Amino acid sequence: CQFLTIEYTLAMSSTAAAVFLGCAVEDPTMATEFLPLLFVPQLLFAGFFVRTDLIPVWLRWAQYLCSLTYGVRLALLVEFGDCAADPTIIPNQCAQLFEINQVDEDEKALYWIILWGLFLTFRLGGLAILRKKATKFY
Repeated sequence: CQFLTIEYTLAMSSTAAAVFLGCAVEDPTMATEFLPLLFVPQLLFAGFFVRTDLIPVWLRWAQYLCSLTYGVRLALLVEFGDCAADPTIIPNQCAQLFEINQVDEDEKALYWIILWGLFLTFRLGGLAILRKKATKFY
């Protein structure tokens, strides 16, 4: 059930970012062309395929804008949380996985708040853009 909740929240925040992008451009074709700019950084900065410590320091800030980062961290906590807390496992590869992906068990609630915050920010941003466009006089 936890994975479904994580997937649902991640899907909501990811689609909110896509809706924001779609609201920001005039032509639907242009929105489609911009989608790789939205989703490729998600894959790069989430720490799933590329470790975040291998990303240049001046570019690491972008990981905090990517919803996939927090979804991966929450999924790692659900899947490997018990293993990482077990002191009898030596070497504890689960704890090493948490360290590499900058996962902190104490920040689980923060990850949820950020995911929902990204959802609200992008959806409300899209709404604001649409309201502004609707008041334009042609």
